Amino acid sequence: MKTILQSRWFQLAVLVVLVLGSRWFFLSDGYGVEEDSWGLVVNAYEMHDSGHYIASRVPGHPVEEYAYLFFHDASPFVYNFFSAVFAAAAICFFFLSLRKICPACAWPGALAFAFVPVFYIAGTYTADYTWTLAFVMLAFWLLLENKLVACGLMIGMAIGCRITAGAFLLPFLLLVWDRRSFAISFRKALLIGIPATMVGILWFIPSYMNHGASFFDYSDQFPYPPLAKIIYKASIGVFGLVGMIAVTLGFIAGIYLWKKRRIRETTTVRVDRLLWVCLLIIVLHIFSYLRLPQKSAYMIPIIPFVILFLAVTLSRRSFNIVCGAMAVSSFCCSINLTDPLRGSESTASSVTFHIAGQEIFFDPLSGPVFSERSKRLRKLEYCRKVIEQVNSTMQKTAIIAGWWYNELVAERYHQPLKTTNVEYKFYCTCAEMEELISRGYVVTFLPEQDLYNDQMFGQQCTGQLAKPFTLK
Repeated sequence: MKTILQSRWFQLAVLVVLVLGSRWFFLSDGYGVEEDSWGLVVNAYEMHDSGHYIASRVPGHPVEEYAYLFFHDASPFVYNFFSAVFAAAAICFFFLSLRKICPACAWPGALAFAFVPVFYIAGTYTADYTWTLAFVMLAFWLLLENKLVACGLMIGMAIGCRITAGAFLLPFLLLVWDRRSFAISFRKALLIGIPATMVGILWFIPSYMNHGASFFDYSDQFPYPPLAKIIYKASIGVFGLVGMIAVTLGFIAGIYLWKKRRIRETTTVRVDRLLWVCLLIIVLHIFSYLRLPQKSAYMIPIIPFVILFLAVTLSRRSFNIVCGAMAVSSFCCSINLTDPLRGSESTASSVTFHIAGQEIFFDPLSGPVFSERSKRLRKLEYCRKVIEQVNSTMQKTAIIAGWWYNELVAERYHQPLKTTNVEYKFYCTCAEMEELISRGYVVTFLPEQDLYNDQMFGQQCTGQLAKPFTLK
């Protein structure tokens, strides 16, 4: 008879407590560093006020956007708590999947997933990443359980969270394909593909009704980043410095051992098929990331499949070492911006250097999790100072806020401005600035937003028509 410690439900409960407990103290620090996090909050208020669906950013994230509508005026803790809950769900379903494929790997693999820096942080702020991956990992577990229709439904839900989750459909179909019988394989593909496609389409009908075919697009005001930043965000930004070194060495060793056929056999799925599926998922998401390589979080979907690849190819001892390195990376060897407004704090042990025109620090005694929190608090403090100054102004003022826009607007919902003389603008064309000036407004811009305002519209007028907004 199994002891309570071996019980699946007890182990899942321990995982949930561990995940929620490790993120609990970060949940009240605003909605996050990303402007899109604050944009989801602003969008929830706008949907509530308008009474119809609005995409926070095309093509939209309808599952979360509709969910947030029900508690649009909640505190940051409530919004962020849902991210933590879905992070716990993703980790639990990954744990269950590992128990079927490689039981000895389940705990180290789940803990590595829970504490790998980018996913740890994603579970503390408002975003779609943990929601999406929770449905993906549930779909993967259902696939292993041969519950194909339910698997397809969950892929459809993941697509409703983030449309790029559709990239999982092909790898999952390949995992169940049987070359010995085309008819059976085709039937399995239909059982997964039809519900996934139908549910995914249903979620995006409101966005299509609002935007037409143009909803199937993405936009960003920032230029394509330099190579150094692209590589950093897809590697160290995901796994941390220590974790990235361990994952790289583990992957090289894993491919070598796979080639030499010194890998684990599994009874659930064919091991070679599983490894190729893991590689396909990784490659598809790398290509997706390279289209718009602005955030490390875009690589979150590959993390469980990197861990799964290593679980099957490495020895137990080597796998445990790699998992330990991934988890430790959240708490040491931070690399981040020194910018006083949107950078992070560092300890006296840090060293600074320049990459791609930006000053960066390396701090062996502070990890990405702590750097992220200090960055969030810095941005909150700056926005509150802007709001405090704005509330005392008598001059009609328009503020080009750029990446600060959503945060300022969200704060306005919680604490309405005491003045009607101020308008926040995301970005402005030359004509819009001239029109504001003709109405008696002084046009100002927050730090760096003159550059991005001109870049947004291919113009060179912001410096002539607007002036910097300076804190007194």
